[in-house]
Amino acid sequence: MNQAKIPVQNLLKSLSLGTLSLGASRKDAQDSLARMFILKKNGMEYVGQLRISPEEPIVKIEVFNANYFDEFEQPESAVLENLTQKVLGKVKKENEVSDSIKALIKDFNERQELEDSQAEIIEPISEEGGRDINAIFDRLNGEYFNGKIKATVKWGRDVKTKNKSGFRYGSYDENKKLIRVHPRLKQEFVPLHVLELTIYHEMCHQFAPSYKKNGSWQSHHPEFKKKEKEYKNFKEARNWEKNNWHKLLLPANEESEVLKN
Repeated sequence: MNQAKIPVQNLLKSLSLGTLSLGASRKDAQDSLARMFILKKNGMEYVGQLRISPEEPIVKIEVFNANYFDEFEQPESAVLENLTQKVLGKVKKENEVSDSIKALIKDFNERQELEDSQAEIIEPISEEGGRDINAIFDRLNGEYFNGKIKATVKWGRDVKTKNKSGFRYGSYDENKKLIRVHPRLKQEFVPLHVLELTIYHEMCHQFAPSYKKNGSWQSHHPEFKKKEKEYKNFKEARNWEKNNWHKLLLPANEESEVLKN
């Protein structure tokens, strides 16, 4: 299945990350930099930190308020990828940033471009029934939840919108106990463990429900994340999403089969 590749940066332009403010520079060690930042989005403030160092990883960025990622339809990895470029772009423009730090930023960006150009090609899944989401749900339920998750799982409807900036891989309706999975995950180039993690992620919402803390709803709280990482192919699925999520923004070559009931 061949698809024309649209540069990730073009797809990311429509992501509204919020208003960015950088804090004061702090050198952790020689040729290393730590920088706090604040993001203001939808009336909320989120605090994060950027680290640049000659050691691996060269650039590390984190947002301390996990509910920041609830503002987006895109995977957390895609938001972090875009946020990294936004923060680095602002840091590079500052006069006081040393040449050594600018060189590290340049090296990091070149590595990212190389990784994008060498993205792994996934072989089509030939296993018959590999996309049977009800069978996947039942297997995951028995293996990870002792059969205690009570929910219905269905394919959602695919809106044929070209070049969307993102979409939800899946969703969970707590009232209806209904898990919906986006039909673009039916495409053969999507590894089976990515589809499995999507279903598993939504099952975790029933296992570890949202709660309110300091006036904000916490969906992906520590208990949720701990359970999510128990999925045996968690890292592999997240790595694939990080490098390939933008391919799912393109219209499928073959029309998806959508369940209407």
